[in-house]
Amino acid sequence: MLDPNVEIFKDELKAIIKAELKAELEAEQEVEIEEKEYSSQSQYNKQINHNTLIQKQIQGQSAENEAENKAEAEAVSDADADAKAESESEAEVEQEKKSYC
Repeated sequence: MLDPNVEIFKDELKAIIKAELKAELEAEQEVEIEEKEYSSQSQYNKQINHNTLIQKQIQGQSAENEAENKAEAEAVSDADADAKAESESEAEVEQEKKSYC
């Protein structure tokens, strides 16, 4: 049979080892949780950046489309005005021709 002091020492050693293993396990779990939180935050930031980029692209496309539409409308308006002016000029010339004849 073992000496009672050895048994006490053995029990104390077991308790110390258990406590150290438990503390190590908790520390590893904390690190894993922190890594998951960092990863989650990083993913969230990437999503925000992506959404911001998409929004800027949409705004840029909208502005570009508005500018194109405005330019096209002005071109049509100018063409209509030119056609109207030419038509009026031709009508005046015709009327003058008729008045001289």
